[in-house]
Formats: sequence, structure tokens, C-alpha cells
Amino acid sequence: MTSQTTVADDRREDDTEGPSGAAPPRPGVLRGLRTARGPRYAAVAILAWFLAEAAGLLGVPAPSLLAALALGAALRLVLGREIAVPAEVSRWTQAFIGVMLGGYLNLAALRSVGPVLAPFLGISVLTIALSALTAWALSRWITGLDQRTATLGLMAGGSSAVVTMCDELHARKDVVGVMQYSRVLLVSLSAPFVMTALAGPAGTADRPRLTDFQIVGRGDQVAGLSTAIVFAIAGMWLGRRLRIPGGGLIGPMLVAAVVGGAGLTRGFAPQGAFKEMLLIVVGLEVGLMVDRKVMGRLANLLPAITGGIVVLCGAVALLAVAAARLTGVSLADAYLATTPGGINAVVASAAGSGDADMALIASVQSLRLIIVVLALPLIVTAMNRLPGFRRARAAATTR
Repeated sequence: MTSQTTVADDRREDDTEGPSGAAPPRPGVLRGLRTARGPRYAAVAILAWFLAEAAGLLGVPAPSLLAALALGAALRLVLGREIAVPAEVSRWTQAFIGVMLGGYLNLAALRSVGPVLAPFLGISVLTIALSALTAWALSRWITGLDQRTATLGLMAGGSSAVVTMCDELHARKDVVGVMQYSRVLLVSLSAPFVMTALAGPAGTADRPRLTDFQIVGRGDQVAGLSTAIVFAIAGMWLGRRLRIPGGGLIGPMLVAAVVGGAGLTRGFAPQGAFKEMLLIVVGLEVGLMVDRKVMGRLANLLPAITGGIVVLCGAVALLAVAAARLTGVSLADAYLATTPGGINAVVASAAGSGDADMALIASVQSLRLIIVVLALPLIVTAMNRLPGFRRARAAATTR
């Protein structure tokens, strides 16, 4: 048993405080820290709000995402693990983003997506194959990085699910965690700028403003918000009940898409300040993934890990170019639909542009998440049958 703390271990401890939060404090001396976290996080969110508004005025793409991401990373580096996204805030943010995405998936939008969906699903499958190929190359050429660790670390999509497979495959949790969340961080940082380069900067009138205090898309704000809350609760229940991968987001998205798409209600999707606040929480979550101690411990592997992630993202981007030419979808939409990053960060980048095809992006990203999580057991089974893996597993058992 080693005393080394891993990223995955940290995240398992964080379950009560959110995906990027601090480990729950022990009773006694640190009890006061637990009660201070809520107000402390609220102050951070308000500061991120003002920074995002300033970034928007300066023309920064996806200002809510990038400003909050930068603030979260800076605070994590300075204060360590004392700033956390509360678990309930993270859970409800996921649900409301799912409701927002479901609002884009009406019947007309789905009809427009249907004819071009097959090539993008093919890219999702190819992305898994590219992840495995890039991992194989890294494990062959980089000392200290075995194939199991590299494969799980570069698997695009389902970061949390991937990390949980480390014990079964005897992969290094610290390396897998750094590789997974580095990919999310890299895509989160680059996607808004790539989106702007491909689609052109959004006009000031088109860009959502934090001072727009309309919270849903209909005139009756109370009724619209109540509908969004009901969809979020029903969707979270559905996601748990059906054990849907990423069910906290996909469940509300499905409920909102079905009910809204049937025309039973409308105008429930978060808008204005409400939507921008959701994107700020996403940015803070990504920024708070930065862990100075873990990064320092794995400094010798970081250049190779970064290189592998860049190669993977570049290869998928080339596939997006091919899909755009084949289907007639804009290159910006094709890129956001296929880029191997966290779905929340991709949604934040798309929402900041004002003219992205949210139906296509939501459909492809959600389906790829499901494909990756469903493929993981098959990948594990295949790797279990490899002679090299069996020898490594036997050696690990006797240590």
C-alpha cells in the first residue's frame, strides 16, 4: 500500500463537495471550514461574474467560461484545495444545462440533424480508435507509461467513468486522472478561440450579457423557471433510475427534449444571466481541476501527455473538417460536435457564440459520451485477455 495520493483518490473523496472541490474536512479542527465553504464559493462566483462581464466587454470569446476558468485555476494554485464547487451546485448546474440543451432539441431541429448524424457518429467511433492508437504509441515510446494507463488516460469522453476503471486494470490513477482532466482543460481553453477563428467573432448584440436579467425564454419568468426545475428534477431521477451514462445531464436533456419537442410547453430553457451563471460554474469546475502537487509529481510525463492530447485533438479536428465537407455543416459546428472535451465546456463555448447549431452539438456529444462509457467494459475485457496484461496483473497481485 502506497501513501501516494492520486487524482482519482482525491476525486473519490470529493464526491460530497463536487467534481472539483476539496476533500471533506475531518470532524473537529476543520469543522469550521465546511461551514465557510458555501459563503466562500459564493464570493468566488460573484467575482467570476464581474470578471466575465469585463472579459465580454473586451471581446473575449465565451467570456463566462474563460474568465471563471482562469479564476478557478488561479485560486486553486494559490489556495490549494480550500475552494470547492459544492456538490449540490454542481449537480443542479449539470441538470439545468441538460434542460438548456433539451430546449434546442425540438422536432424541427432533430429533423435537420438526422440526415447528417451518421458521419458524426462514425467520427465518435473513430475517436475511440484514435485514442487507443495514440495511447499505444505513447506507451511504446515513453518510459514509465504502460499501455493500460495510457489507454485509459487518453480515452475521449466519460472522464469520471474512465478513472473508476483504474483499479480493475491496475492502471496508475494519478497519471490517468491528470491525462483525463488535462484534456478537458486544454479543450476548454482552446475551444472558444477555435470557434471564433472558424466562425468569426460574434457581434456585441449577439453575445449574451450578464446584465440581461431575463432567466428563461418566455415572458412569464416564474412559470418558465418552475418548468425548468421540474424538468431538472424529473431528468435527474430518470438518469439515476435508468443508469444513463452522464445521467445528471442527459436525463434532464431527454425530458426537456421530449416534452418541449412535443409542444406541450415552451420558453423553459435558461437564458440571459441564468445561463451565463451556469457557464461560470462550469468554468470554475474546470479551473479548479488544476492541482499543483500532482502536476509537480508527474512533471517528467507532462510533455508527453500534452503531446498525446494535442495529437488526438488534432486528428479529431481533421475528421471534423472531413465531416463538414461531406455534410455541409459549418466547420465551427463540426469542430464543437466532435472535439474530445468535456461536454459542459463544449456547450459553454457553443452557447457563447450565439449562432452555433446546438441541436447537432448536443446530440453528437451526448451520444459519444454514451458510446464511450458502453465501450469501456469491452475495452477492459479485451485488455484482460492480453498475455502482457495477465502477467502484469499477476505481478501486481503478488507485490
